[in-house]
Amino acid sequence: MRLLLSLASFGFFALSVSALPVMAQKSMARRSMTPAQLMGDFSATPSPPAEPAAPVALTPKMLALGEQNYIGSYHLGVGFQKTTHLIFPYAVTYVDLGNAGIIADKAQGAENIVKLKANQQSFPQTNMTVVTADGRLYSFLVDFEANPRVLNYNLTSGTGEASPTLPLALFSNLSLTQTEMENYARIVLKKKRMLHTKEVKHDITLALQGMYTKDDLFFLPVYMLNKSNIRYDVDFVKFYIRDKKLAKRTAIQESEVVPLFVYNAGQTVIPGPGGMDQVYVLRKFTIPDDKNLVVEMFERGGGRHLTFNVSNEDILKARKLKR
Repeated sequence: MRLLLSLASFGFFALSVSALPVMAQKSMARRSMTPAQLMGDFSATPSPPAEPAAPVALTPKMLALGEQNYIGSYHLGVGFQKTTHLIFPYAVTYVDLGNAGIIADKAQGAENIVKLKANQQSFPQTNMTVVTADGRLYSFLVDFEANPRVLNYNLTSGTGEASPTLPLALFSNLSLTQTEMENYARIVLKKKRMLHTKEVKHDITLALQGMYTKDDLFFLPVYMLNKSNIRYDVDFVKFYIRDKKLAKRTAIQESEVVPLFVYNAGQTVIPGPGGMDQVYVLRKFTIPDDKNLVVEMFERGGGRHLTFNVSNEDILKARKLKR
């Protein structure tokens, strides 16, 4: 019995001795803790909530313009005595001019044609911007040119080659289609020629062979005859209204009338000798008695220029066309 008690006491003692290192570790750990840690989270002072981070200032992103962003500019030379026409594939919705050295406007009755002219002699280089209904922007650099080499520019094709015809015009508020204009022009050329007025110079004849009207349009058959042995290259035929008594040139005293359609416009050479017929279709108009309708024909690269006048009395005698 004593032996068992002794063994039991010894066992308890051994257990107590083995537990001492653990207890000592716990005691040492407690001695190293702060009072707040000893009391636990219930007695510790709560940490203040973290303040939200200040927003980061963003620097605007700057985009660099490279060549892929550039829009090229066409170069034009325009004169003071001649009008330049630009034909676009769609109706023109916006025109802006760099300075007052040039004047521009949409051609009457043609939504896609812009007429351009110098407003003063030897103006400094300027620019013109045109926007068309399809959203395309056209940029031009414009210089003064006393005798422009090109008067008509066709921008409806990718090649940029000029077209001698005018069916490219987009007509607005007209009673006849282009096909109907062509048909009536053929009828006019088959009629008996009735000379209204003409000029003969340098063996070249420029004549108006009658005047005809259909609805809101005039049909003017023009006959050119070359009796010389040197062919005549037509630069342009121009119509404008001018005072009978010439005064100092102003924008009001001279007003150009742009043809809506030209039948046989592809013919630009009068053989030597030889002749050529064309029909010019104009929007119907009348003029005061103190003004004339002036018709001019200029030779390309030459000096054989011809001009004749049509009075308001002649215009009022225009014959009505029937089918």
